[in-house]
Amino acid sequence: MAMRNPLHLPRIEEEGIHILLRALKDILHGILIEEKRADTSIRHVLRSGAFSAEQRSLIVETGYAMLRTWEILRTAPWKAEPKPMHYVSLWFTLAGGTVPDDLRTRYIPEELDSLIKYCETIIEEQGIFAFFPEWFNERCTKEIGNETWHDIAMSQIAEPRVFLRTNTLKCTRDVLIDALSKHHIKAIVIPVNDTGVEIASSDKLFTTDVFRNGMFEMQDIASQMIAPMLQAFPGQRIIDACAGEGGKTLHISALMQNKGRLIAMDIHEYKLDELKRRARRAGAWNIETRVISSSKEIKKLKSSADAVLIDAPCSGTGVLKRNPDTLMKKTNAAIDELIAIQDQLLASYSAMVKPGGNLVYASCSILPSEGEDRIAHFLASEKGQHWTLEESRRWCPAKDGFDGFYGARLRRKP
Repeated sequence: MAMRNPLHLPRIEEEGIHILLRALKDILHGILIEEKRADTSIRHVLRSGAFSAEQRSLIVETGYAMLRTWEILRTAPWKAEPKPMHYVSLWFTLAGGTVPDDLRTRYIPEELDSLIKYCETIIEEQGIFAFFPEWFNERCTKEIGNETWHDIAMSQIAEPRVFLRTNTLKCTRDVLIDALSKHHIKAIVIPVNDTGVEIASSDKLFTTDVFRNGMFEMQDIASQMIAPMLQAFPGQRIIDACAGEGGKTLHISALMQNKGRLIAMDIHEYKLDELKRRARRAGAWNIETRVISSSKEIKKLKSSADAVLIDAPCSGTGVLKRNPDTLMKKTNAAIDELIAIQDQLLASYSAMVKPGGNLVYASCSILPSEGEDRIAHFLASEKGQHWTLEESRRWCPAKDGFDGFYGARLRRKP
């Protein structure tokens, strides 16, 4: 049932079309009217209806596919302010579907034919760039070049691959693969590390005892490559300074073999609450959470950590295929504001590292302005004079097949 691109529909029976269109309308209503994140809106819709496993899978896939075409849907020449159901019907028709007769009066805008013609024309004229805002195309072209941006853009409208990270606190990769096979889930080894596997679909994944027993975390391969850059060892004190819900925190805990002290910090307490829940399932017991309520929390930890991870808040442009609503509410100015925050975090949080310790900076962005440029800016600053760049790596969605990530390890001079 996997969709090749946002304008390709699998075969759907007419009864299923009714269910799908209403679900998509509710998802878009949650995003546009209730201002929910896409994943939150989709989860809410799935919980509100008695859908079969196949219907749930179809709703998720088509929901994200529709959002990947948002820029085209948004800029179409609507005669009046469109409702969520009108956006849905335009996308569904563009993707090759036919709205059932009993829904046409409510769902189909009178100018549908002209809207379709506009969308087809703009896709023909602009190609892949039609799927992204003009300001973003211009920024990407300026920062990474037209050809590279074209290739990355192509990768970002495709269905994302499903990767898992073996939780080595519970099992080895071979044991995980065997456990998944008992549920008829085939996992393929990703040889770039010792933990990554790929599966075809996550449909049945979270109903298995493999999930309940905490044997894996869903995590992209590029994201899995960040925590090892810390060079963390059992018994050390490590700080994850922007821990969020803990994807990389749990990986660090596994690398530390649950030995030592791992402090997970974030400005949002609700994210740390989710981290605690995930840590219990994963069997990660060496994690201490701290809410950053003021700069005092950082000053208390001055020169105390063997290594610090700054998984910086960023544009999220490396994971657009997973979060296609990212650009719906973002602007050039918003990215510039994030860059200023990244500089502040490097200047402030680096103080928590001991002399001789490691600092890893990471961002899930394709933009050098949120990666290489930030490290260069930091090293050129007064505080950066005490640091040496040891490793810098970028993962490109078009070349590597993973999410877009940047990671750098710096060592504080003794």
